[in-house]
Amino acid sequence: MKKLIGGSVLILLVTFAIQYTRLAPAPAVVSQGEIRIVSLAPNLTEILFELGVGEQVVGVTNYFTDPSQAQPKEKIGDFFNPNLEKIVTLKPTLVIAEHWPSSRTVPRLREFGVHVLELPSPTSLEEIYRTIRKVGEVVDRSRRAEAIIDNMEKRLLAVKERSAQLSRRPTIYIEVDLPTWTIGKKSFITEAFYLCGARNLFDDVEKAALQASRETIITRNPDIILTYTVSASVIRERPGWDQIKAVQHGRILDDFDRDLLSHGNHRLIEGMEKLQIRIFKMMSEE
Repeated sequence: MKKLIGGSVLILLVTFAIQYTRLAPAPAVVSQGEIRIVSLAPNLTEILFELGVGEQVVGVTNYFTDPSQAQPKEKIGDFFNPNLEKIVTLKPTLVIAEHWPSSRTVPRLREFGVHVLELPSPTSLEEIYRTIRKVGEVVDRSRRAEAIIDNMEKRLLAVKERSAQLSRRPTIYIEVDLPTWTIGKKSFITEAFYLCGARNLFDDVEKAALQASRETIITRNPDIILTYTVSASVIRERPGWDQIKAVQHGRILDDFDRDLLSHGNHRLIEGMEKLQIRIFKMMSEE
């Protein structure tokens, strides 16, 4: 059940990533007194910790775990069903959130007089850099933000150089939720695949996410399957999927950490590095 919930959250993230409209003006740097931050998105929470202000985070969503384990964080629900009373009770000096048009969370918080930084969900690496930079600016950690971005860019350059060593660019079908929900062109995951030396099987679909038919997946015949939904054995047992190259050659990844590729922040580079290693290993066995 937890895996399905996680997959549903990922689909919502990529589906709404391109639907943001004009955002309210962002706040300036937060007060240098006591800083109390509530984060309404796991990827933004991880950025806050990486910026070194994790101790100032007092509230997080249900699916976030404090990487430092230094202190427990109050859980405030998820972005669509937050406990607004709890958020207000935590007396945040800043609430940080992604802008989802269908949610009334941020407008309601502002009605309570809460200071909110609202950011668009990133759809590319450049937008991820922009998000890190903006969060760093608001919490007065701009230098640290630039250092994080610089590290990402250097590692990305190495990933791009290694990808040139592949004899061909394999196609990857990524199953993020059942039944056969996957990623389209308008997602940073598609860009990440390409830079790793591979190609998203559905990079020609002008959507962030889509539900592909099993027949289409079989016809498109991916070289690699990355699944967050079921085990490789279940994939192999699907009717007709024995015709797919990824199944025939045993190139099914069912043990990859979904957070490394689905969170639009600094962790994406780590995910790309690890994915590229797996791609090289599988393609070297052709």
